[in-house]
Order: sequence, then C-alpha cells, then structure tokens
Amino acid sequence: MNVIKQKLPIVSSDPIDGRPVAIYVHGLASGAAGTTFCSLARKFKHYRWITTDFGETIENNVNLLNSLITQERPSLIVGTSMGGLTVLFADAPEVIKVVCNPALSIADCVRFKIGLGVHEYFCERIDGNPTFELTEEMCLNYEDYIAKHVPLLGKENYAIFSAHDELLGDDAALMAQQIVADAGYKVSIDPYGNHRITSSTIKIISKLVN
Repeated sequence: MNVIKQKLPIVSSDPIDGRPVAIYVHGLASGAAGTTFCSLARKFKHYRWITTDFGETIENNVNLLNSLITQERPSLIVGTSMGGLTVLFADAPEVIKVVCNPALSIADCVRFKIGLGVHEYFCERIDGNPTFELTEEMCLNYEDYIAKHVPLLGKENYAIFSAHDELLGDDAALMAQQIVADAGYKVSIDPYGNHRITSSTIKIISKLVN
C-alpha cells in the first residue's frame, strides 16, 4: 500500500486509475494499515480503495470522512464498528453506504468492555501515534452526539449485523438494528461473523454491492 500525500493523508490500494473509488472507515483502536482494508481491496478489485487514520471522537471522524468524500468522490463507503457509526452520520447522498456492526452503543462499549484509560492501537498508524486514551468525557460526548443526530442516507444503504457480536452484545445489537432500519437502511444478518469484518461479512457485502 502507498501513502499518497494530498490534501488529506490517505492510504491507497493502487495508483490512481479509472476505477471508481471506495473508502474504508476502520473502527476504534485501528488505523489505515489494518488488515480489513487489504481484505476488501483484494476482494473488490473493481474499486480503488482508500482509507486514512480515524480517531476517537465521532464528530471529528464524521468531519474527516466528509472532507475525504469531497476530495475523493467515492462510489462506495464501508465502515465497521465505530467506523460504521461514522458512515451513518456522513453526508454522502450519492454514495452506496455499507455499515457493519455500527457501534451505536459505543459509550457503554468503552465503559464496560474496552475500558477507560490508555490503550495501544492494533496497527501502525500514519500519524505515528502508538497509543490513545479513552475518558468518561468522551463517553458523554458519544452519547450526546448520537442523541442529537440521525443517520443520513446515501444512494443505497445497507447495514450488516453479526448474529454473535461479542463486543456490542445482543441487546445493543438489536437496538442498533432497529435504529438503522427505521432510518432507511436494509438490514442483513451475518450468521457466522463476529464484531469484526470477517470472510462471511465480505460475502454479504459482495452480494449487496456487486
């Protein structure tokens, strides 16, 4: 993968060519060098895939994604976990949106599953930072942002939820399914996956967007 210095620092699966662009938005604690980006780029070769480092606040991530949409004019956006949450609130009316296990209960996930405090990123990041911090103030900001905003629609809108999401839990996953369905997203259930995007998740994405 090549880091291409433009208005925003991005990682691109291939040099710029005539293929339509797809953006991948990773989840909390990950980065542009995560393995899911490579898996998507290998499977969906008719797109040129790009991504960047997203942070720990929803508002900043949504603003970053909106800027990336303006810069790159993608045809498809795929987001997982907190990245799925970011995609839900992105302003992309002409883009196909796919959200995987969007973490609408991110505040409780941080408080009771991930934990407050300093954590290491799962992979190397463009910005070079090895660690990040999660605080109660950030959790309150997550809840406030989600309460004040509604999911926005793209040209086509899909949400994939795993039947066994070890991070969100059954109750939170069901609540998220209802919220995105009410917003106009077509919901699919992945019977084999977990919280992360897996090969079974990718098969469902392939059926939806190919």
